[in-house]
Amino acid sequence: MLAAAVFEKFYYLFPQAVAVIGVGKNLMPAAWHTPVSAEPPLYGVLISPKRYTFELLNGEQGFTVNFLMHDQARLIAKLGSTSGRDIEKLTHFKIATEPANKVDGVIMSASYGVYECKKYALHEYGDHFLLVGQVLCIHIDEEFLREKGFVDERKVKPVMYFGKDRYLTIDPDTLSIHKKD
Repeated sequence: MLAAAVFEKFYYLFPQAVAVIGVGKNLMPAAWHTPVSAEPPLYGVLISPKRYTFELLNGEQGFTVNFLMHDQARLIAKLGSTSGRDIEKLTHFKIATEPANKVDGVIMSASYGVYECKKYALHEYGDHFLLVGQVLCIHIDEEFLREKGFVDERKVKPVMYFGKDRYLTIDPDTLSIHKKD
């Protein structure tokens, strides 16, 4: 039987994959993000209105969602512990980027996959806003794909956030495939 826990924050739902959200030339890690719809292709990110990224989103129509490997966890932690109000993160952390094709955001060169999204909806839920973007373009490093366009679990080691500045990745040997009966 599960014991009742003192409820403080949502640290009990981790681990969560981390994505780095790019708005203009600013980057912010987010563990609270998810696909929302397949048709149209929509992707959601929860952002606190206290964040500089939220301020930037008010003046922009798009953003990027960058998916990085576990070897980038230290950089992600640094991005999350600094504010673009105080430093220019791309220069300060010497981050290699290229401009997005369809939105005003950056693509991190170290990403194995990136979504370019235009703002579709923004709604307040408690202390965060759910930003929903329509996916306009997907970039994928083909080195990390296997047959039928699936991401190769033997090559991708995504960054998983475990709360309180703790990061880990997956073990591909635990993959199990269950076919419908």
